[in-house]
Amino acid sequence: MEHASDSEVPGPRTDAAFVGLVAACSVALHVSGLGFYSDDWDLLSVFRFSADQSIGGLYRALAPEAQMAMRPGQKLLDVLLYRNFGLDPLGYHLFNAAVLIANGVLFLLVLRELGISRRLSAAAAIIYSLLPHYSTDRVWYASIQAPFSVTMYLLSLVAGLRSLEGGAGRAWSWRLLSLASLAASTLAYEVALPLFVLNAWLLWSETRRRGAGTRASLATRVFVGLTAIGPIAAAGFKAVTTTRLSRGPSLGYVTAAARQLAWINLWVYGVAAPRTVWIALRHASALTLGAAGILAVAIYAIVRRLPSSPNDGLPGSHRWFRLIGAGVGVFLLGYVVFLSTTSGFSATGPNNRTAIVGALGIALVFVGAAGWISDRLPPSWRDRGFAALVAACGTGGFVANAMLLTSWVTAYRQQEAILATIHQSLATIPQRTTVILDGVCPYVGPAIVFESGWDLQGALRLLYRDTTLQADVVTPNLRVEHDGLHAVLYGEDSRYPYQRLLLFNVRGPSSDSIPNDEAARAYFARVNPDRSNGCPPGRAGHGVRVF
Repeated sequence: MEHASDSEVPGPRTDAAFVGLVAACSVALHVSGLGFYSDDWDLLSVFRFSADQSIGGLYRALAPEAQMAMRPGQKLLDVLLYRNFGLDPLGYHLFNAAVLIANGVLFLLVLRELGISRRLSAAAAIIYSLLPHYSTDRVWYASIQAPFSVTMYLLSLVAGLRSLEGGAGRAWSWRLLSLASLAASTLAYEVALPLFVLNAWLLWSETRRRGAGTRASLATRVFVGLTAIGPIAAAGFKAVTTTRLSRGPSLGYVTAAARQLAWINLWVYGVAAPRTVWIALRHASALTLGAAGILAVAIYAIVRRLPSSPNDGLPGSHRWFRLIGAGVGVFLLGYVVFLSTTSGFSATGPNNRTAIVGALGIALVFVGAAGWISDRLPPSWRDRGFAALVAACGTGGFVANAMLLTSWVTAYRQQEAILATIHQSLATIPQRTTVILDGVCPYVGPAIVFESGWDLQGALRLLYRDTTLQADVVTPNLRVEHDGLHAVLYGEDSRYPYQRLLLFNVRGPSSDSIPNDEAARAYFARVNPDRSNGCPPGRAGHGVRVF
């Protein structure tokens, strides 16, 4: 590949600014229309009705949440966001956007600290910032701990690498920041935990590569030791406090997980990526298409002009294969934590929130593949080819994200319309009433409208300011039994006795009091025999398949 000189292009700070701008583009068109979804409503209702509205009181209000015991950082983050933004979704999403921007910039800085050229570092950070693999992390308040934990992980690694430079006092400032970020990341969420094992090895390798002196090496040994012990201690803490630890991965689970991940990464966003992008383009607005065109030109121009390293195109493409191998390793580490529990994975739905760490590896694989392909071109076309491939990957991700985020904007508008219809029809609801919502589709593509007891119940409690209300949604999983209506979601069976049970159909709108199973069966036989409401089939954690 041809190599531009540093004097021909802006400095490294401009790289960070451009990556940050690209990351902002992944949410900018939709951030003002995003709202609350699923677990958000339950969380907000807990906070709103807490008797003690202090930070400590709100923190204690989450004590009954089983998963919160192992994620005190998530707990505190949720409290602080609620204290600042209340019931206004825009503030939460602006904060989340800032976290996502920081992730792109920090990934760039990590790669630069590891000696990767400006061109490859920027390319990887750009692609990572626009990948649709973790689209749900751009929209969901209740999963904000996932991108935040990645921020803290990357900051920990950057600070650790920076500690290898400068004087002893400055070095320990960086080391303390690195260790504090390690704690913040692991206490907020556990998906980045396996990567901290990689950190210790990277820090030690970089120390030897940079030829640090004896005194620095001694201090570094202590720091690297603490970096290695930290994630072990965090893993022990989570093993003691978690309620989701399995007895060990079964062969069936590992096989199913591998099949899901292969389908998502090798097919939907791999071999079939052109088809995926084409589907997204068919649904794109004029604004999205215009923004995509500008973004493609900007990425191409910047990446082509950035200086590379003489080693970026080693004979035999060894460097590209090493980069691809490193990406595969990071990708696998991003899923190691799921061997200790059971989890589903999704290409577009809520379950893809866990892909935000593995996506770091995907970005490296894409850059390595782009480099290998461009090396097959005539020398005069290699820079152009590499820049074009990076621009295509980034812009394709932008368009796919735009389609997915549009679904979440639409879902929130539907939520608002549903709640307005209920409130107009039922000005008041007696205490301890159970409202079962009918006539709605639980999903718009991958996005959740209302699918469960916790989201609709939380929203209605906030709307009517009544913590005694219960609620759920009619789906094909709803059963009519002698002792009440049973709604099954994520393997949990929620029973709603017939006392004060109200079936509200938003399409009427109409409300029917259901005193017994005969009345329930008569209602469904008349209005919604298969409980589907004519909606496309969807699954919890996935929504409706769109790619």
